[in-house]
Amino acid sequence: MHTNRLFSPGWWALGFLIAAALLPDSGAERINDLSEHFNEPDGDISPWMFIPESNIREMSTREHPGMMTIWEAGNGQDIKGILREPIRINDYRLPWEFQLAMVQNFSAMLGHGAGDQSNYAIGLNVALTFSDPATWPSDRTQRPPDARDFQLLVVHLGATGEAGAGLPQFSDRPHPDKYLVWGRGDLGYDTMGNWDIPSIWVGDGGRRGGPANDHIFFRFRMLSPTFLQFGFRGDQGYAFHIRHLDVSRYGPITGVWEVGPIISGDNWIPDVLCRNLKMEKGWHDVGDLRSSRDARGNYRYGWERFYDQPDPLPPKSKYPYHVDYCVFFPSTPLPLEEFSDDFNIPGYMAKWQAQPQSTIIDTYSNPGNLTMTLIGSPCATGVAPVGGSELDLSLYKPPWEIEIAFTAPDDTIPWNWWMNWQIFDTQGNMKSFWHPGVQNFPEAGKHRFRNRFLPSHDSNPSLPINVEFETDVPEEILSAKPLYMLIQIIDPRHVRVGFRARKSDPWYLSRVFDAGKALDGPIGKFGQHAFGTQTGRMFGAPPGSPMFQRFIIDYIDYRYGLSE
Repeated sequence: MHTNRLFSPGWWALGFLIAAALLPDSGAERINDLSEHFNEPDGDISPWMFIPESNIREMSTREHPGMMTIWEAGNGQDIKGILREPIRINDYRLPWEFQLAMVQNFSAMLGHGAGDQSNYAIGLNVALTFSDPATWPSDRTQRPPDARDFQLLVVHLGATGEAGAGLPQFSDRPHPDKYLVWGRGDLGYDTMGNWDIPSIWVGDGGRRGGPANDHIFFRFRMLSPTFLQFGFRGDQGYAFHIRHLDVSRYGPITGVWEVGPIISGDNWIPDVLCRNLKMEKGWHDVGDLRSSRDARGNYRYGWERFYDQPDPLPPKSKYPYHVDYCVFFPSTPLPLEEFSDDFNIPGYMAKWQAQPQSTIIDTYSNPGNLTMTLIGSPCATGVAPVGGSELDLSLYKPPWEIEIAFTAPDDTIPWNWWMNWQIFDTQGNMKSFWHPGVQNFPEAGKHRFRNRFLPSHDSNPSLPINVEFETDVPEEILSAKPLYMLIQIIDPRHVRVGFRARKSDPWYLSRVFDAGKALDGPIGKFGQHAFGTQTGRMFGAPPGSPMFQRFIIDYIDYRYGLSE
């Protein structure tokens, strides 16, 4: 199962989300079934297609398995990935979202072999129609009436200097290249133009960060027939830059005619974009006379070297382009089961994000797992599903449970791992924290179940949510690698926790805890919703947490019902 995206707290109040959010998709299929990862060499990519054929010289899923690689023919046309059939607004329950990942070509980023400039624009294309579906053309390359579009593009201009002359007039650094995140189209104004997402010049002629990252990610959320979100992030596992767009001025959306990747192949870069960019540097005219005196007072003059300002060129057809994945899934608030993830597609993290400080997170260093590596400085960090920072029990009606299988760091060091929950009552008042999890104390040679992370092995203060076991969880269970942990929400008043050392073992379950009695009323919702850990004195942890300690998560499973 694969799903989600970033939490946007203000939109939970939208009534259209709440009513339909947890219902099955209204279409014959789930919207997830439209997803494609291009993981099968020469495999069927239905329901996807790439147009126009006249500007596609070659396309292959075998050239680089896990990506669609496309060579354009140089005929001056944009290339788009689209679904074979448009999406009618009632085909799937709202909200839903689409995420796109693309990989930038190394040679194109450098300008290798260009000789002068390597200009390109790649990204997300969305075309919406506000017309009656009965008027839509059968030809997918034709636009229906009342159609408007938007493209969110990563743009590269120039070259690094070592590989070509580039476009020095647009660069703010010694090397004559530039990266932009740019919105274009006729779908409103709030998302258009420069998104002002910077890249970092790293000093060797290269750039990193934001639009200069090798792996780039785009997001489109269809929240209602009149309200949309678009997003970009330059690194997997962290948050999106989000822009909101109200399109009610055009009437209700009746369908999504196009959604998918786009590769700019026409003259938009030289004829439109570059004419709207400011010059970053001042330049001298030909024959600009300059004079000076040296330290001894000697006067000198000479004609200043002429710095050329090359005319921007359209994209070159020599470089291939790479599409990583095109995925759909229900959006916030998610059906409970859609939070689940087996982490079995390397590089795919559309559903998750982590605290960016002091944390590296990926799904490729240990294929089949999510790996969270801590840099080593004191931190409180974790990994959370981006589509559900809150679990409201009026929407997610118990009984349900969460199971996680994870491998902790070596037991010679102190470590802790727990669910980071804030407990709210039905009126929205925060009543308590609850951090069910496990903590390792190497000096005592013990692991302990905890309702809250605590620095001391002996301290055990009374907590409102104070789940207990009949007898302590055996050491042979809590020291297991991987360790399986279970959190059960039996009803709005009762919770329980369990552990096991092997997937085939029965659960070692706690007593059922009456949270309603402890909180003077039922639980309304669980906030924060992230598996986390803490290290360092500043966060109350004992010394000994090394650099690059890792938590390896095999799977996280959300499901209705209760395990015995």
